[in-house]
Amino acid sequence: MDHERGKKIGTIVILVVLLVLVVGLVLFVRHRLRYAVTNAVFVETERLAYLSFSRVGGKILEVTKEEGEGVEAGELLARLDERPYQEAFKAAQAELSALRHQKEALRLEIRRLERDISLRKAETKKKLKELSAREKALSAREEALSAEIAQLLRDRGRFRRLVAKDLVPQRRLEEVETNLAKARREKEALSFERKALREARAAFAKELLRLENQEKLVAEKRRELKSLSAREKALAAKLKVARLDLSYCRLKAPFSGYVAKRFHVTGDVVGPGEPVYALVDPKSLYILVLLEETKLKGVQVGSPARIKIDAYPDEEFYGEVEEILPATAAKFALVPRDVSAGEFTKVAQRVPIKIRLTKGPVELLRVGLGGEVEIRRR
Repeated sequence: MDHERGKKIGTIVILVVLLVLVVGLVLFVRHRLRYAVTNAVFVETERLAYLSFSRVGGKILEVTKEEGEGVEAGELLARLDERPYQEAFKAAQAELSALRHQKEALRLEIRRLERDISLRKAETKKKLKELSAREKALSAREEALSAEIAQLLRDRGRFRRLVAKDLVPQRRLEEVETNLAKARREKEALSFERKALREARAAFAKELLRLENQEKLVAEKRRELKSLSAREKALAAKLKVARLDLSYCRLKAPFSGYVAKRFHVTGDVVGPGEPVYALVDPKSLYILVLLEETKLKGVQVGSPARIKIDAYPDEEFYGEVEEILPATAAKFALVPRDVSAGEFTKVAQRVPIKIRLTKGPVELLRVGLGGEVEIRRR
């Protein structure tokens, strides 16, 4: 009796186990039909920045952050030895200041010369004009005197003949000779005055020529001023570069996030563009899924997903499909498969899928962590 009862219980247990297995199998198949499941899951970011002293290099005097520490946008992360760049900046500043003083002095000299030359040239031209008019007047007076002297010479000859014949008194002849001597003296004086005027006019003409040559000198100084202006622009650009180089000696965070990697420590010597930090923006984290092509059916943009991360087995993360990339991961492999000869092994290709996180303790995630995902098929 007990034996048969035992057989019945055993049968029932076997049936129950079989039923549980069947139900479990049905639920498993149903789950796999409703969800695309894979463990090719990675935490990625759209904003991983490698920070470096992009324009300058030198010895690192200070690093302020350790790996894993949070940073705020604009916060100082590292500082280079600024002394070489400060010296270059001060040298460029001093050179530019000296050039500007030289340029201002030259501008004032040109202004003074132009004003002086203009006034003296106007005075010289006025004097030349006056001398020319005076010389013309003297020339006219000299011509008149020459005519008067010729007439007096004729009168003297005539009066000599008349006095010899006692037709006119001696006094009339003496008057003519006196007037003749007076006219000759005046003519001689006019001749000396005209000579002096010619010499004065030549001196003023020489002065005018000298002033015109000074105008050419001013033109040369203007060209020199133009050259200094061009040099000033070049030095201003040099100073701007030196100031920019000096500002690049301080490495600041371009956005808020946390330090994923620190490549250098205090005392290291780095070159321009050599990474010092890798900075991650936690707001840009997403889940990258490499889903087999055989499981792609029903997976669409907007499909909900549940993610488990291996590092945090007790935590659950939720999201939705944001993008299904148009090429398989194999297309971007370092050594892509060559199937041109028609010889290949059939391998299920994986399609990259981006999942945007909507719920869960995102602050725990770190780039590169792996896990498992279930994507609800539509």
